[in-house]
Amino acid sequence: MRAIPLKFDRLPRYVLLLVAILAEIVVAPMLIAGGAGMVVTRLTGGAVLAAALWTVGATLANVVYFFIVATGLIWAALSRDPSIVAIDFALRSFFIGYVAARILWNVLQQEEVTFDTIAGAICAYMMIGLAWAPLYMLIETLRPGSFDIPPGWHVGERGDLGPAMVYFSYITLTTVGFGDIKPAGPMAGGLVIVEAVVGPLYLAITIARLVGLHVSSRRD
Repeated sequence: MRAIPLKFDRLPRYVLLLVAILAEIVVAPMLIAGGAGMVVTRLTGGAVLAAALWTVGATLANVVYFFIVATGLIWAALSRDPSIVAIDFALRSFFIGYVAARILWNVLQQEEVTFDTIAGAICAYMMIGLAWAPLYMLIETLRPGSFDIPPGWHVGERGDLGPAMVYFSYITLTTVGFGDIKPAGPMAGGLVIVEAVVGPLYLAITIARLVGLHVSSRRD
């Protein structure tokens, strides 16, 4: 089924998604630490999901998957049941990972390097970090203590660990590894290893592809 593009002609394809991602990883934690509450986290998370759908197109399958994930997000916000929260984390991770794969595939299929192509590659990379963070939260929810997290990272009245896991995901993806947050068990450690390998591989493959396209277009 052909996708219905959800985009404005005057905007590059991935700008809205980049803005939503930056709000999720930078603005939301600052507002939560300032006492804004978990509603902010849910709103920014929903904005990322909506922007992701807007980017990949509104096929029937994409729209259905989006509404399932959005329903899980809202349900988890209204419930403290660990099983509901765990389902929300799993749904979000798979949806964001699916969108990241779709974006990367589209980028690698391009025949020339444009601003939109570069923005797409950045979006896919950033979404890998956002896809792993809910997986870390899922493990921590199912097996508390799977990560060694300093008290200062417990934000808000409920001690939310979302910002901590997003931060940890990106320092793992970029192989920075400050060591302030670390896995405390084999299940968490295995997932960390996979992300640490995916990060450099993504950069190597994507940069090689974009450079090859650029050199080829200049020769033509």
